[in-house]
Amino acid sequence: MIGIFEGRDANGTQSFWNWCGRHIGYRTADCLFGCDGRQIGYFAEGDEIYGCAGDYMGEVRGDSRLITNLSKKAWRRRTVTPRVSKNYPGHRDVTPKEMLAGFQDFPDPAERD
Repeated sequence: MIGIFEGRDANGTQSFWNWCGRHIGYRTADCLFGCDGRQIGYFAEGDEIYGCAGDYMGEVRGDSRLITNLSKKAWRRRTVTPRVSKNYPGHRDVTPKEMLAGFQDFPDPAERD
């Protein structure tokens, strides 16, 4: 596992890892996509992420880490029709962080299917 990483590519696409260090996907505009190009969710309120069905998934902490605030799990926003973007090369996993009280790891898109 690597401990230092670049979260933003030259084209402005930003990559994200969950709190345990697993690469989740990338952001283009206000959409979060998995490496397979399927939309995982969208960004609202700046750093909060909601699934396409409108369910709160998590938020950005630090520069490129995603985590779920347990006190927000019941929050909902608008639904969106999932988009498909380009496949994007995955990144290596990074060093996990110690879980914060009142939080859990951001859901892995592979486990949502």
